[in-house]
Amino acid sequence: MDIDQPIRLRPRFEHKTNLSKARLHDRLTDLKKTHQDLRFKQSDDHIWIHLPKDQEKIFTPHLHLEILEDPDHQTRIKGLYSPNSVYWTLFMFLHFILATAFIALMIIAYSKSVLNDSIKLYIFLMIGVVLIWISLYVFARINRRKGLPQAKSLEELFKQWVDEKQAIS
Repeated sequence: MDIDQPIRLRPRFEHKTNLSKARLHDRLTDLKKTHQDLRFKQSDDHIWIHLPKDQEKIFTPHLHLEILEDPDHQTRIKGLYSPNSVYWTLFMFLHFILATAFIALMIIAYSKSVLNDSIKLYIFLMIGVVLIWISLYVFARINRRKGLPQAKSLEELFKQWVDEKQAIS
């Protein structure tokens, strides 16, 4: 699980362990007691780990884990590092608006060109939309890099949770 390397804005990973679901849930209870500064949310086999509110910034990631039992008596844990869901939803909504604007400008530019009207304005606007799109991506990459130390601390917590050799103290 190398969260430095992927180009994705929301890195995913999968981990297999010999610990049972029940044992993982017990270890999670112990982890909650030893890390009371973190915020844990749990719904059945889904776990969200958030950093404390006072450390939260726009780039702060959280870790979503899903525990799955395989037929071969191993347990798979799927993980996802993600920004705050409010920010991620806004980010995706902005992408949707930009895509819609780009398609609308393309349709208008095509209609104008068929009518032999000038399309310079629409071409410039489409270039502007593409530049805004690129700047959104760069903004997201910069924020992901800023949140990397916090993601690494969540990764260390995860490793402590699934380490079969040590008990959580």
